[in-house]
Amino acid sequence: MSKTLRYGFIGCGMMGQEHLRNLAMIKGTEVIAIYEPDAAMRSESARLVPKARFAESEEEVIRAEDVDALVITSPNYLHSRQLERISTIRPIPVLVEKPVCTSLEQIRALQRLDTNYPSPIWVAMEYRYMPPISRLVEEVHNGVALGKITSLSIREHRYPFLTKIGDWNRFNENTGGTLVEKCCHFFDLMCFVLQSEPVRVYGSGAQNLNHLDEHYDGRVPDILDNAFVVVDFASKQRAMLELNMFADGSWFQESIVVV
Repeated sequence: MSKTLRYGFIGCGMMGQEHLRNLAMIKGTEVIAIYEPDAAMRSESARLVPKARFAESEEEVIRAEDVDALVITSPNYLHSRQLERISTIRPIPVLVEKPVCTSLEQIRALQRLDTNYPSPIWVAMEYRYMPPISRLVEEVHNGVALGKITSLSIREHRYPFLTKIGDWNRFNENTGGTLVEKCCHFFDLMCFVLQSEPVRVYGSGAQNLNHLDEHYDGRVPDILDNAFVVVDFASKQRAMLELNMFADGSWFQESIVVV
């Protein structure tokens, strides 16, 4: 491996371009190859990394010998299949955007992959590394200022889902559903902060407003736009999520409380 860490991208739309901008700030990194089927997204990616070459297929990027690590930023429903292809062709280190899977069948496939993959697979759960969250985690885990934790609650009041290429994020079958696509960050934080595993989950959600006036080949989007979820943990601790995705005017988009 060269002293410069050389990346290949599989998918490079809005999220992939965010990763390009982040890598541009890290010394010793270079984006070598990109596969992105949408012409407009290819053009914008080329503007950000003009020295990168653009591949004609996922496999071309995976097989590229001058690529040290892969970044998967394709639509959610493709992640599991792409990881399987990488494991078969050239199992090098991978950063994959969340969520890794969108169905029970994909979970089972990933469980098989996990026992055999020889390199790191890192899921992009960036909420863990936000400075306020990092400080909260530090305070909880050192146990000095807060003492014994009994509950954790997270609230997100935000704007609707952004527009993506082909509006793939309007349907549960593509995203895994709102509580997977958006809220896996929060469920990950619950487990990370409390250092325990869930034993029971209760939830209620609905689609009351967002995207109901949209139609795609005669279909109306089916993604939830609000929900409550309660999670009981093996440690006897409890966590709660309150989500609303038509609360654009909220003063604070997100809050987290530990008691």
